[in-house]
Amino acid sequence: MVGTWTEKHTQKYFRAAVKKRVDFIGTRKHLEFTDQVPPTHEWTAELLEQFNRNLRGVYNGPFDWETTEVLLMKYIMTDDLLNSLKNLSKDVALPHLVRLVLDWACWDPPEEGAWPPGLSMRRYFMKWRHCEPLNFKSDTSTDVDMEQAANALLDMWIANDCLYADTPVQYCEAEDVPGVTQYKLRMQDVTDEQRREAAEALEAYLNQEWRCGAPLQMKAWIKVRSYKRPENLPPAENDTVIRGPYMCIQCVKACILECRVPNDTELPKCVSCRVRKIKCAYQTELVDPHADPAFFNPPRALSKASVSQGSSAGPSSAKRTADTLSEEEREVKHTRS
Repeated sequence: MVGTWTEKHTQKYFRAAVKKRVDFIGTRKHLEFTDQVPPTHEWTAELLEQFNRNLRGVYNGPFDWETTEVLLMKYIMTDDLLNSLKNLSKDVALPHLVRLVLDWACWDPPEEGAWPPGLSMRRYFMKWRHCEPLNFKSDTSTDVDMEQAANALLDMWIANDCLYADTPVQYCEAEDVPGVTQYKLRMQDVTDEQRREAAEALEAYLNQEWRCGAPLQMKAWIKVRSYKRPENLPPAENDTVIRGPYMCIQCVKACILECRVPNDTELPKCVSCRVRKIKCAYQTELVDPHADPAFFNPPRALSKASVSQGSSAGPSSAKRTADTLSEEEREVKHTRS
């Protein structure tokens, strides 16, 4: 096992430890970070190495796997930090653990092409990518051992600095140097159907992210939808067919990949809106979903909580400003769950 501490146990230790630390001034919630993170262009190899060491301080801590995931994905990888890191060029050589944390946090699928349902952080980090944490033995590890291991995170939190420079060298840190750890892709663990579904889910996500704002943290599966065409409509070959973020906004929000507008009226309305009996926001502007490489081939994607997703390209970091959006687009506001 990695460790035995739950999030509740960790919070309890922080409450007790802070009382003994005269260097802590403030009222931040335990485990919460509010520090300013570097913008994307300021990340250097040295900063990435330091960040990797601090991630190791958590990964090698006395926490169980569920708590480790919460600490890394909820408390360490804040929205600001994730937004900064996700836009790094794919050419940047990331330390191994930094890359794995980004893999697990982002929509980018692994090199296998999709995230199979049920894949845990433990299995992905250790079995798929050979990233070994420090293991605490139940029969030999003492409470003192556990507390000392937890102090790496405690010191980071007291300093309110995810790039805290005084974290000591960590167990297996040398294995995180880019290119050191080798692993074999587990293509057999992902089916072609899962890869297809992942690609479709990513396209639906891209449409939402570009058009109306998609959630930064994934809380649920993206399920691509389709609706049966009513028999009373004209032949489908005469439809206006739109794919991409400028489909009817109702189709974008519903994760429909193809907006089909029958040629049967002067006031066009797409098939899915007819079936659902809702107001259609069809637009005549056609957009090729593969025409804009800056949008459809961004450096990194957005984050996920613990669900399956994506294809080989991630969502773009590009955002349209409010004054460039139409009135119909502005009415769709992004609320993070």
